[in-house]
Amino acid sequence: MRMDREYIACRFVVVGLELARRAGQFEVSGVAALAVQGEGWAPQWRVHARVGPAPQPPPGAERVEVVWVESAAEALAAVERRLTADPHVVVARLGQVEAGIFRVHRASCPRLASQVVWDALRLAQIACPSVAEPSEFALASALGVELPDRQAPVTRAVWATSEICRRAVAQGVAAGRWATLRQIEDLVGKRPPPVEAEYLPTAPVQGTLFDGR
Repeated sequence: MRMDREYIACRFVVVGLELARRAGQFEVSGVAALAVQGEGWAPQWRVHARVGPAPQPPPGAERVEVVWVESAAEALAAVERRLTADPHVVVARLGQVEAGIFRVHRASCPRLASQVVWDALRLAQIACPSVAEPSEFALASALGVELPDRQAPVTRAVWATSEICRRAVAQGVAAGRWATLRQIEDLVGKRPPPVEAEYLPTAPVQGTLFDGR
């Protein structure tokens, strides 16, 4: 058994957020995203944007591809620019927090804020019903995924979430739990409310904003 054509044609955008406490509340300090194709889960593109002035790297430090921007809205816009007219699904560790932040910044990422968001840990929990205490560590271990240290860059956490999703989908297929994208979406997908028309790009802009250039 294998997944349906809709799943194979879909592009999954795994998103992770860095949060920092400022003025008594949490704010987005960075965004990482990894896009993969449903067919073979082949990587398509990556984004890592952090908020703040770019630091001077120490001599001999490993080169890391990070885009430094001035605000959380610009960080999310860096992901937005990579989205195309192809069907997309956003995958996140839990989904609710990420979807809420996309909604707040929808003026800068209207297409991202319009995507269905999958809860990767809920998907893993359904795929691994034998896990007695479904913590992130227990579910990742059941799927053979090594979680990064909490101090590791958010890009590593995104990779781990991607692997949890990929392996959970495969395990569910093998167990006959699902065979279509819509079946999974009904179980773990969060569909956002429509983005208001004033936040959507006009027709002449849409071709450049959403074509990945």
